[in-house]
Amino acid sequence: RLPGCTCVSASARQFRARCCRQAMPNRVAALVALTAAALLQTRPPAHSFRAEVDYLRQAKRELAAGRRPTPRKSNEEVDEMGGIGAVHRWPDGSWAADAALVSVGCTRKGCLLGVFGHWWRLATWPAEWDLGAIGAVHTYAALCGSDVYYRHFAPRARLPHTLLLGAFATRSVFELLWVGSTLHALGRPLQAALGRVGFAALYVGAGVAASLVCMLARRSSSGHGGLLGVCAYHALLLPRARQSIMGIEMGSKPALAAQIAIASQGAFQGDRPLPILAANLAPCLVAAAAFAAHDRRSFLTS
Repeated sequence: RLPGCTCVSASARQFRARCCRQAMPNRVAALVALTAAALLQTRPPAHSFRAEVDYLRQAKRELAAGRRPTPRKSNEEVDEMGGIGAVHRWPDGSWAADAALVSVGCTRKGCLLGVFGHWWRLATWPAEWDLGAIGAVHTYAALCGSDVYYRHFAPRARLPHTLLLGAFATRSVFELLWVGSTLHALGRPLQAALGRVGFAALYVGAGVAASLVCMLARRSSSGHGGLLGVCAYHALLLPRARQSIMGIEMGSKPALAAQIAIASQGAFQGDRPLPILAANLAPCLVAAAAFAAHDRRSFLTS
């Protein structure tokens, strides 16, 4: 009999294997519980994120001036454990949240992860790479085989991941060039206005809205819901801006109408017009709601 084991077997080898099989889940569960408790007790509260950002900015200025950074001051607030789910926002657009086991905070330039008593800088990459990642998923959808496309990019309720991937379900080279040119023209200005996380949330949220409508209508996803959401937000944010569509320069609002017309060309050919129009208007409503929420938050913090 081994310590901690209650099983009995005639063969020592079988006895040892059975004991290990019984003890392994308990050991894994204990290790997970200890790790979760340590993360929960040592994560810094979200409200300390602002002080950490101010310190990092001051240290960066001192290093640029050739001085040694001022030592970090002890902060008693960091020793307090924040409530789970609390979200803090600041006028400059930065925010922080107390998640279940860690804290997360983001500014317009990057994000920090609060764990084990400190805020740690997450790996960063250029903002253009975000747009490249979106374009890469669209490219994969356009180039993959038909079986892979309908297995993963055709939205179905019993496969939740298809609702997300349906937001990128471009199927032709024309659609791929259309999405890529629009992202190239509008991506960076909206990333500057919304932040990288905000832009990604807008694009994915608008795309999922169109994918959901397509699922309810039992038709394939269009894959350009995110594009229409970006165009709608751009028209609301910069109504007097000019942009070029297929070499024709026009204002942002006429450009939005032209984009919706291009996306709805199937409706003009007799292919169930109501579901197509609904799938193209849903991203615009998501963009309008996001713009209203952002505008209200800016008004309250100004």
